[in-house]
Amino acid sequence: MIIDTHTHLLDVGHWPDEWWDWVAADWARAKPGRTPSSVRGRIEQGLIDPTGARMISRMDGAGVDKSVLLPIDWGPDFTGTRPIGAVVDKMLDLADRSGGRLIPFGGIDPRRDGAVEMVTEWFERGIRGLKLYPSCGWDPTSDAAMEIYQVCEVRKAPVLFHTGHPLPLLDAERSNPMHLQNAVLAFPDLPVWLGHAGAPVWWSEALKVAQSGPNVRLEMSVWLWDDSDADAELEFTRKILEAGESIGFDRLLFGTDHVSGSKVRQPDFLDTIVAMYRRIPEHAERLGRTISAEQLSMIMGGVAAHDLGIAI
Repeated sequence: MIIDTHTHLLDVGHWPDEWWDWVAADWARAKPGRTPSSVRGRIEQGLIDPTGARMISRMDGAGVDKSVLLPIDWGPDFTGTRPIGAVVDKMLDLADRSGGRLIPFGGIDPRRDGAVEMVTEWFERGIRGLKLYPSCGWDPTSDAAMEIYQVCEVRKAPVLFHTGHPLPLLDAERSNPMHLQNAVLAFPDLPVWLGHAGAPVWWSEALKVAQSGPNVRLEMSVWLWDDSDADAELEFTRKILEAGESIGFDRLLFGTDHVSGSKVRQPDFLDTIVAMYRRIPEHAERLGRTISAEQLSMIMGGVAAHDLGIAI
């Protein structure tokens, strides 16, 4: 079974006005004579996949059995988003209509009034974990954040934290995995997924945090991209081997950061990343090491299935 533990499925209004303004300005700079206002209204349509049909189709093409949907709560510092409750409602609805192919997570900024109650209700309605993004402006060791972790630990529900370079406009320093170490120590039974495993700058920090608790996983998306060359694949395999020998191959998660809008990823993006993972044993042999079929199977879906309570 292949489970992609890091995907985003967007609809209109899921990301804030400030983000689209930034992208419009960035696009305008790329072409003489183009203005932000001339492209601002067309950008969002390229990222959304309102029914999830494109996501499922690309999963089918790549042989991905299930994908985890990760909504982002941008928090009170941004404007123009639909309420986070509506975004999570959408994830639950898409998952319900997917026949088990899509796995809904929630997303919350702990600074929100009633955050604990909101998360508790989402679990009762079917979310399987949380995606948390401290770079949106909050402290992952705050009392409010710790209350959220407690809700998840009781349910043995995974919490995926963004680590590594954040989206533009967000606080990069808060994405350092080391900020999560105290939370890992305080909640040893909480399945913590370190999203992107600190990519591209904090690999050693992510590995150190993973060594701090038995239920910390390294989610490996974006260390490989669809334009990665053979040297990048070899370097990625070195990281897989280093982590496997340090914390165990049963602590690694396959993820892609797939976004299924028509313009945000190439049509063969998912196929390409899956193929790169399948080549990991071959690259390990080139390095004089071994990764077994069973170990690769754990990375591709076995570990996620365990944490999510999915029978294989």
